[in-house]
Amino acid sequence: MEESTDRDSRIEKSEKALKSILRKRKLPNEKIRAAEGLIKRIAFMQVSLEDLEADVNENGATEMFSQTEGIEYARERPAMAIFNRTIKNYAAVFKQLFDLLPDDKPAADAGASEEEKALLGMMKKARR
Repeated sequence: MEESTDRDSRIEKSEKALKSILRKRKLPNEKIRAAEGLIKRIAFMQVSLEDLEADVNENGATEMFSQTEGIEYARERPAMAIFNRTIKNYAAVFKQLFDLLPDDKPAADAGASEEEKALLGMMKKARR
């Protein structure tokens, strides 16, 4: 249960950081409310990606696998496959959110937390 609480708090923290960035970028509140589903999905995927990345870092991207005795081969670990699929979806949803921002946005980096700066970096990459 403690792990779930930690995960939930990390997701909530990510949601707050995203909303803060959107407000700093002068996105109107009605658009922020309309984007609530995107914000929740991005926050969930971000935390999931962090957890999957930690798993891959600890256990590797591949594993030995056998369906027949005596025959083993290296295969991509399920955590790596899920990470690869999720990162593609994360980037696509992030781009949808970023496309909501007005073109005449001021520099939002001023006074941003480290997490907000990391999210801003991801948003800038998605825009390219």
